Amino acid sequence: MFRKIAFKYCLLRNGAFYALLKADMSKTPTIRMDDSGEIKTSFSGTFSPEAVDVDGNMMAIDWLTDEIQPVMVIDGVDYPLGVFMTAKPKLTQKMNTSRVDVQCFDRGWRVRDTRSATLLYWPSGTLYLDAIKQLLAAAGIKTVFSTPTDATFSEAREDWKIGESYLTVINDLLREINYKPLWFDATGAAVLEPVSVPTAGNIKQIFDSKDPATMVTPELSRESDYYEAPNVFIVCCANPDKNGNMVAVAKNENPQSPLSVQRRGREIVSVQNVNNIASQTALQAHADWLRNKSLMTGEKLTITTGLRHGFGVAETVGVVYDDLTAIGLEHKYSMELQVGGRMTHTIERVIYNLE
Repeated sequence: MFRKIAFKYCLLRNGAFYALLKADMSKTPTIRMDDSGEIKTSFSGTFSPEAVDVDGNMMAIDWLTDEIQPVMVIDGVDYPLGVFMTAKPKLTQKMNTSRVDVQCFDRGWRVRDTRSATLLYWPSGTLYLDAIKQLLAAAGIKTVFSTPTDATFSEAREDWKIGESYLTVINDLLREINYKPLWFDATGAAVLEPVSVPTAGNIKQIFDSKDPATMVTPELSRESDYYEAPNVFIVCCANPDKNGNMVAVAKNENPQSPLSVQRRGREIVSVQNVNNIASQTALQAHADWLRNKSLMTGEKLTITTGLRHGFGVAETVGVVYDDLTAIGLEHKYSMELQVGGRMTHTIERVIYNLE
């Protein structure tokens, strides 16, 4: 079954549709995601220096404030692929033609560049998510999808220097409640969600070699290192505002795991220090999460697929290829925005160290 695929590039002004951009296909527009980056997704492309409205009238572009929303159109249905702010527009003129090369970043760039001229302060008892949403609102982020938590500040907070990036503050607070770093979805909404160990129950995408629309050419590279892998995890929080030092310990004592204390006959200790944490319970949850991650080894899978939509950041994915059935975390992808384009995915295959 063939799909009819097209692309359009909406120019947003104050978060609403304003005009359409015309792509110059001399360079393929591309979206990239890297979950290790401070800002998770980026977009690059080449466009006409003027946009048009729905009636074909020429519209001026404000590259400083207007945003670009690439959209994949499949059989007449629109699928947004993100909302991006232009960081580096470069105008090129040749003969009677002009074009603009753009390098864009998701709305995390707006949050990163927002800073307070005064000392940030929250009283004891403030909900973590309330503080984070306050910072997002100040950065102009209007839509936030969050997983609820009742975690609160156990003491008044004014930990960050004047002029600290709001993105740094937000990610510090998210880390304290064992949430993923801030990321933005395909509609431009901020997402606040807990970290999780990949399981079959939270698979968001499946790549299947038996489905030509999803799998093209998989290439697998494998590397494992057990030699110094820790099996005891100690997390410490030495903060003068807390009641004494807080310590959490989690041991890999699973007799089926080749990395366990019993199987290796010794404790290989990893010590991590954190500046602050929501509670002793949260500290223990962080240590447990590190221990649970140690029950997995990772193999790197590089897979080239057909064009897909609906990808998040560091999502759990499934891979089915010949006799391989795997669960993994998608750490990177790149997406060519053209008919016949390809996506390249970098996935850490999850293999539980259980025999």
